[in-house]
Amino acid sequence: MNLLKRILVGIIAIPLILYIFYLGGIGLASLLALIVFIQMHELREMFLLKRIEIPLIVLPLSILVFITSSFCEFYQVLASLLLIFIIVFGNDLFRNRLEGAIHRISVTIFSLIYTSIFLSSIYRLRLKTDGAYLIVSLMILIWITDTFAYFIGKFLGRKRNIFKASPKKSLEGFFGGFLACLVGAYFISVFIHFSLIHTLSLAISAGIFGQLGDLFESLLKRDIGVKDSSSIIPGHGGVLDRFDSLMIAAPVLYVILNFLGK
Repeated sequence: MNLLKRILVGIIAIPLILYIFYLGGIGLASLLALIVFIQMHELREMFLLKRIEIPLIVLPLSILVFITSSFCEFYQVLASLLLIFIIVFGNDLFRNRLEGAIHRISVTIFSLIYTSIFLSSIYRLRLKTDGAYLIVSLMILIWITDTFAYFIGKFLGRKRNIFKASPKKSLEGFFGGFLACLVGAYFISVFIHFSLIHTLSLAISAGIFGQLGDLFESLLKRDIGVKDSSSIIPGHGGVLDRFDSLMIAAPVLYVILNFLGK
């Protein structure tokens, strides 16, 4: 039953997400804002298990940070983060809550950077020349990487328990996923006519940093002691679980391309 739910959700959600990412514009911005809000909620519920509370008011304000990070200049992004910082520490200051203040402030700012700012890189990537193809290709390559890493690790994996955050992952699976990503990036570049720089940037972002994004979320969940970030998606867990790879791969790709002037 769980496998059937995963398949049905995948059949419906994957084409829809790819279509929205390809179209861009207000549809993409709205989808990403919704993802940011849900992810912030999931993180809040997870950190509550560690007795660290992200104030509820931060959830809608996370959309403000996402919007400024997607559309505005750096000083406006800084202003939105500063506003939330003042609200969070001011809440503790005026309520005389001393114990746990450092944890609350640190976790809140981390969560905003991890969700709102990192996800805004997807929208900024979409604005680039060939941005529609870049972001769709990145999504496809992440799925290729995850699929091959899983099956190669399952059938050929010998060196396991390398990362305690995800003991079942193997070294063979990690490199197998990256090699599959390289091959996939090559065929995509032939079809779309990407340059060598774009092709390698996509492969590195999806094949290496996409897997590290998955491992980072596993690190969080292991520390907190949960299997999934939530159960909002039938058979798939939470929104964080579905977008963890993209949340690291997208900003890495954006940084690489901007560093290279592309």
